[in-house]
Amino acid sequence: MNIKHIIKLTSQALAAGGAVRAFTKARREGDTLKMVDAGLAAASVAVAIAVVVREVRQGEDHSRIVELEDAS
Repeated sequence: MNIKHIIKLTSQALAAGGAVRAFTKARREGDTLKMVDAGLAAASVAVAIAVVVREVRQGEDHSRIVELEDAS
């Protein structure tokens, strides 16, 4: 796991917290549309975390800045 994965997971954890807060606020207000929006945001966070976990397990890192090739 590199710093890129840690940053992605941290940002998704913060987004999940925001989705939970939005859901509880919408539920308290009785706003169904905002509850659906918060639920979809939570689902998006879950998918993003699943993608990061898959990248870590597979060891994929396609974020190379420079591709070096052998010139011979």
